[in-house]
Amino acid sequence: MRIARSMIYTQSLNGMNSSMSEILRLGEQAASQKRINRPSDDPSGAALVLDLQSHINSLAQYNENITSAKGWLDTANEQMGTISKTIIRMQELAEQGATGTVTTKQRDLIATELRELQVQLVGLTNGDYAGNSLFAGAAIDKPAYQVGLGATVENANQTLVHSINGDAEKSIAIKFPVPTATQNVGVAAIPFTYSEDGGTTWKNATIPAGGPGTIPVQLGGVEVNFEAGEQITQDTSMVIRPAAIYTGSIDGEADARYYGANATINPVASGVFKSPIAVRIENDPSVTIGGATPVEFSYSLDNGESWIRATGSTDEFLNIPGGQLDLGGTGVLNKGEQFLVNPVDSAIRIEISEGNSVQVNSVGSNFFGGIYADKATGATAAVDGLPPEKNIFEVVGNLIASLEMDDQDGVKKCLGDLKIANEHITTETGVLGGRQNRLEFALDAHGKSKISTESRISAIQDIDVAKVSTESDRANYIYKSVLSTSAKIMNMSLLDYLK
Repeated sequence: MRIARSMIYTQSLNGMNSSMSEILRLGEQAASQKRINRPSDDPSGAALVLDLQSHINSLAQYNENITSAKGWLDTANEQMGTISKTIIRMQELAEQGATGTVTTKQRDLIATELRELQVQLVGLTNGDYAGNSLFAGAAIDKPAYQVGLGATVENANQTLVHSINGDAEKSIAIKFPVPTATQNVGVAAIPFTYSEDGGTTWKNATIPAGGPGTIPVQLGGVEVNFEAGEQITQDTSMVIRPAAIYTGSIDGEADARYYGANATINPVASGVFKSPIAVRIENDPSVTIGGATPVEFSYSLDNGESWIRATGSTDEFLNIPGGQLDLGGTGVLNKGEQFLVNPVDSAIRIEISEGNSVQVNSVGSNFFGGIYADKATGATAAVDGLPPEKNIFEVVGNLIASLEMDDQDGVKKCLGDLKIANEHITTETGVLGGRQNRLEFALDAHGKSKISTESRISAIQDIDVAKVSTESDRANYIYKSVLSTSAKIMNMSLLDYLK
C-alpha cells in the first residue's frame, strides 16, 4: 500500500488536533471543576444531573410556598393568642357579674365593658395576612364577621325571628301576653311589650297581621322581622342582643349556575352539599316559575349518568339532597334546561411538597360561631355544626343580655358556656399549631433532601482534581511528543530516503 505524503500530513494534523482537544478538555474541567460541561461529555450523566437539578429547583419553590404558609399561620396564631387573652378578660367579668353581691348598676357597667370586648373580638377575628382574611374561609377578600343583632327566643322556635336590622345601645326584652295559649304570626295582630332599659319600663307594640313571608316591626332604631306562620304562646319571650354575623364562606356552601334561555334566572343554593348536584327541568313543554303548575324536575348525583325524579314545587324553591335550590327569578323554564349546584371548598391549601399541601386559612364559623344569614332567604340563625355552648359570639351576646337584664342565673349559665367555648377555641388553636409543625418538618426534610441531591450531583459531575492534574500532564507530554514527531516527519522527502 502506497502511503502518500498528504496522508502523512493528515495523520500528523489529526494527532495534533486530538492531543490539543484533550488538553483543552482537561483544562476546561480543571477551570470549571466539572466533569460534565455539555451534554456530549456524558449524555446519560447530563440527563441525570438535569433531573436532580430540577428536583432542587422544585425544593426551592416549595420552600417559598412554606414561607408564605408560615406567614398565614404565624399571623393567625398571633391573633388566636390575643383572642384568648380577650376571652380570659370576658371570663373575669362574667365571674364578677355572677356574684350575688354585685348591684344592678355594676352589672350594667360590666355589660358596657363586655360590649367593647365583643367589638374587639370581632376585629381580631377579622385579622388578615397580606390583605387576605384569615378566618373567612374561601372569601378571603372580605372580613369574616360584622357586628349585628341576634335574638334569643324562649318557649318558641328560634325561627320566629327571621332577621334583625339596626342597632341598639342596650338589649331589648320582649314579652307576649297573648290571650290564648297559642297564636300564629300573621293571622291576626299580636300585641306584646318590650323594654329597652333592662326591664325597668315597658312599652306596647304589635305584630300586625300579614304574610306570607316576613312581617317587620320597628322597636326604636331596631327592625325585627317576624316569620309569618310561626307560633307564639303566653310564655314566649325573647331578647334582642349583640351578635356577630359571619360573612365568610362555610364548609359545604355551594355555587349555583343556570344553563338555559331565561336571562332573569340567578339561582342560589342554600344548605350543606358534599358533592355536585345537577338539576334538570322535566315539564313539557314549559312551566312558569311560581305558577299553578308545579315545577317538575329530576336531579343527578353522578354527573348526569343517572337521574332521580323529585317532587315538584309550585314556588321557586326546589328541595334537593343537602338543601334547597332557589331558582332566583321569574318567567318560564323549558324542558331539559339544567342547574348545577357545585360545593365550594372553603379551604385554601398551599403545596409544600409533591402531593402534600397544608391549609393556611380557617373557616371562622368553626372556630368562633356567630350567626349566619341564609343566602337564599336572608334568614339568620346560629351557624350549623357548632353546639350553642361552643359558639363564643352567641355566648357573649347572651352574657351581655343577662347582665343588662340583671339576670344573675343567666350570667352563671353564660359563665359556664364561656369556659366551654374557650376550651373549644384552644383546641382549634392546636389545629393551627399542628399545621405549623408540618411546615417545620417539611422545611427540615427539604434541607436534607437538597444536601443529599447536591452530593449526588457532585458525585456525577465533579472532577477528581488529582486525576485531572495527572491526565493533564500526560496530555501535555503526548502533545509535545506529537509535535516533535510531526516536525521530523514533515521535513522528510524522497531525497532523504534516497540518501
